[in-house]
Amino acid sequence: MSPNQFSRSRTALDRAARPGKKFQRNGLAIAVSSILMTGAGGANAQALEEVIVTATKRAASVMDVPLSVSALSGDFLRDVNLDDVKDLVSFTPGVTGNSKDSFMDSIRVRGIVTNDFGNGGDPSLGVYKNGFYQGRNGSAVSSLFDVERAEVLRGPQGFLFGRNSISGALNIFTRTPTQGERDGYMDVRIGERGIFTGELGASFDLTDSFSVRVAGYHSEEDGYVRNIATGKDHIDHNKDAIRITGLYDAGGNLTAKLYVEYEDRDQSGTIYRATGNAGSFAMLEEIYGDIVVPSDPRKINIDEPDNGIIDEGEAMSIGLVVDYDLGWATLTSLTGYKDHNYHYTEDYDATPLTIFNYEQKQDGDYFEQELRLTSDNEGMFNWYTGVSYYREEIDSLFMGQQDEDLYCTVYWGDTCEGVFDYYNNAYDGAYAYVLYDYFGTYDWVASPTGRMDDWNQTKGVFSGWAAYVDLNFRFSEQWDASVGVRYNEDKKEFSQEVRTDLNPSPVLGPRVQTGFYTPDGPVKDSRTWSEPTYRGVVNYRPNDDVLLYASVTTGYKQGGYNSFKVDPDGLWGTIYAYPGTHKPGSFDGESVISYEVGFKGTQWDGRSQVQLSAFIYEYEDLQATCGVPGEPGVVICNVGTVDANGVEGTWNLGLNDYMDIGLGFAWFDSEAKGIQEFCSEGERVLGDINACEGQAMPGAPEWTAFAVINGSVPVGKGEIYGNLSWSWEDDAPNSYLPLNALTTSFPEGAREVGEFNDVQLLAGYRADSGWAVALYVENLLDDEYYDAGNSGGNPSNPYVQFDISPSRPRTTGVRLMYNF
Repeated sequence: MSPNQFSRSRTALDRAARPGKKFQRNGLAIAVSSILMTGAGGANAQALEEVIVTATKRAASVMDVPLSVSALSGDFLRDVNLDDVKDLVSFTPGVTGNSKDSFMDSIRVRGIVTNDFGNGGDPSLGVYKNGFYQGRNGSAVSSLFDVERAEVLRGPQGFLFGRNSISGALNIFTRTPTQGERDGYMDVRIGERGIFTGELGASFDLTDSFSVRVAGYHSEEDGYVRNIATGKDHIDHNKDAIRITGLYDAGGNLTAKLYVEYEDRDQSGTIYRATGNAGSFAMLEEIYGDIVVPSDPRKINIDEPDNGIIDEGEAMSIGLVVDYDLGWATLTSLTGYKDHNYHYTEDYDATPLTIFNYEQKQDGDYFEQELRLTSDNEGMFNWYTGVSYYREEIDSLFMGQQDEDLYCTVYWGDTCEGVFDYYNNAYDGAYAYVLYDYFGTYDWVASPTGRMDDWNQTKGVFSGWAAYVDLNFRFSEQWDASVGVRYNEDKKEFSQEVRTDLNPSPVLGPRVQTGFYTPDGPVKDSRTWSEPTYRGVVNYRPNDDVLLYASVTTGYKQGGYNSFKVDPDGLWGTIYAYPGTHKPGSFDGESVISYEVGFKGTQWDGRSQVQLSAFIYEYEDLQATCGVPGEPGVVICNVGTVDANGVEGTWNLGLNDYMDIGLGFAWFDSEAKGIQEFCSEGERVLGDINACEGQAMPGAPEWTAFAVINGSVPVGKGEIYGNLSWSWEDDAPNSYLPLNALTTSFPEGAREVGEFNDVQLLAGYRADSGWAVALYVENLLDDEYYDAGNSGGNPSNPYVQFDISPSRPRTTGVRLMYNF
């Protein structure tokens, strides 16, 4: 099956959208900004179903919405085995960078990404569920189960949600009960490597005006990446979730929906696999001897943190949506609360040496309130307006772990004991002052564990409010225009404290990722950012089947705080930060202005739906990780400008009563300027700090594409059906360094990584009585690829070149379903 629903009436659409009905015919609704392609449906082909979305706060056909928006149905998400919200990128051109963890800092929408694993900033991509904001790393990623549809919006979003989003939005709509209608299903998958997934949803009428839907989910799978150093398998998971949805509708002016959801996730942290290339790897082998890199791409050779490699989290959320019909407008109230805890570990250095083991412990809660008025008239003037408020409290512990002697050997040329012996005794101790100036002591005392555990605790209280209005004027049957304005104000209170009480290293202390001390307790600061944003759209409809639109939109993301830096700073490892004198390092907001034109058209009596959009934008003051030469710390800077342009499109076609297809693509090009702070390698290798000027944004592929084919043939009291899907993402440069910057001293240079090619197949039989059975194969071609990778390789530090998270191997299984 595929996302669009096939049916000729609105009533049929309503029913086909719910998996609890008896296998209504499904079609292909990958509703994204699309390419105009030629072709013709079969003589007996039926019209594609009208896909209804609420991306403009009113129910409307996706073909009438002047936005780049994708609408993926819940049935489609299950047919292609999408696991969590990040998997939506596979069928959304212009959105890339999926990864197998709970981090959002790899998802790019039209190239824009949040490159910050701390918690002092905010994601560029907004993730919402039923309109409620889902938060940040460790909180935003949730499983896809009992889903009605997912709407994926590309470009700045300032007028559709309580929280603004600078790059785009993922909005998941879960299924709600329908009074007086039986609606239930079970879906079970059993496959290789211990795969077992069970999903259940059912609705009940408790009274004439109150209905409840209960949905549950469990998924487990054994790992497929073997660590030859420990014998353990990784990239496994075990997840459980439950959701209860209540609907109150007495047939009057008031309706209300209550959502209560809990999820427990237990899976592997990110897997890093050394390539064995580049100068830093050679430097480590010169010191420690041969380091084995397995030839099998799904094997690794790493030491593991004491807790293993884990990505564990619990999240509980409550949301209440109340709609009241005032006659002239609808008043909507959204009240949401979410609480989560998160524990994560990884071996970032990708080697069997303890160079950098990373750990994060996090607790947070989030409250939001939005009030919105939406006009109910259908005349020449329509509008909606709203106000919103949020408050977030987040408490995080970050740890970077490194072997003491490795630190001394790499940066000082000997074991720590040897370094202290040398400076205390050489030339009658004439240079012993070096030890005191840098380490604060003349005497070496080793850690009882032999390691530094550099713990840093950050606490944040973030709050903000916004007000917005969107006005639409219809000048004629063909022409209308919209203009919207939003005002944002965001405040952050933030503190940092280096937890030396948790660090067993008495001498080296916090020299892994923070580089400073807070002997008198946390340093604190508070800042406020405010910014207006706007959007203007002009629409032209030459006939009922065509929409042409042009828009200009501005986007904004507030500034934030570095989780691993203080101001003023100084020499790494020797900074003592005191309250009142120092404060957490901060960065400013970023902004974008985007211009877009689009075409949406229906052809051949509704059998074909085509969409196409083209955009250009200018993105200023990028919030991104920038390194300081000679220091291992990671800080967030505001740097430069990116000019980008692209084209995105899909084509959905009903060939006949038995087959439909969907095709999609995206092309993206970018050019960065003023990014000297990202070009330390260019200066080191090529002697030119401007070597990166004009280069494309890292991690953003030039091309992406997908295709889906659905087919079914009536047999007996049911039908044989099948689904073949393909998604492809081109490789992308992994740094701003020019790809042709290869020298003898820097043979690794920059490189392109991340290309993937994934094919899935499902085929089975479904009966009119409600049951179905199917066989499926994931990664049909058994392609070997990685989520991403780095260049690495600077021989002045021990951080090696690596690839990230190998692809899942070919996987077969069986799917059993029953609708009741």
